[in-house]
Amino acid sequence: MTQPVGVILAAGFAARMGRPKQLLPYRDTTLLGAVIAAARASALDRVILVLGAHRAEIVAAHDLEGIDVVENPHPQRGNLSSLRLAAARAPDAPLLLLMGDMPGVDPLVIDAQLERWRQQPGWLRVTEYTDGRGHPFVLSPELIGELDQLEGPKPLWALSQHDRADTLVVPGPMPVDVDTPDDYRKAVARRRPQR
Repeated sequence: MTQPVGVILAAGFAARMGRPKQLLPYRDTTLLGAVIAAARASALDRVILVLGAHRAEIVAAHDLEGIDVVENPHPQRGNLSSLRLAAARAPDAPLLLLMGDMPGVDPLVIDAQLERWRQQPGWLRVTEYTDGRGHPFVLSPELIGELDQLEGPKPLWALSQHDRADTLVVPGPMPVDVDTPDDYRKAVARRRPQR
């Protein structure tokens, strides 16, 4: 069975933040750097990073050795367009989806998703935190094959409520999705997960 390939989506313009949020300082790196570090610290064998807006600055600011970087020439089309590009780089593989603006994802949660998928592949698996559902998601090749049929601003979030979606329950709050300056302050203030 093919292990899921990690996909980090970081192509957006960060319009609500007013500056490239991928480059905002976060602990000893950046918001995006923290997500890359979590992916590297996990059992993922391969990671695809989709960039678009602010690509040159992001590449210059991060060590991307060993990361498969894909450019989205139309980032204004949203995350689904980036996901389709990543899927084309890993045909027939499940994808473990991470967001470049959610720096609090724990590598142990990534590994738990990988192990659950190894034991019991499904159609879509999401992570259930104490305060709601969030990333990482794991998408099956079957679902990836249906991406062209999806519509709407956040179709994967809608699918996460589908009766075919499975959940991996983990302790602790959902990582902060950084879209605004207030979100950024919350993410920076949140303590590291206790191991």
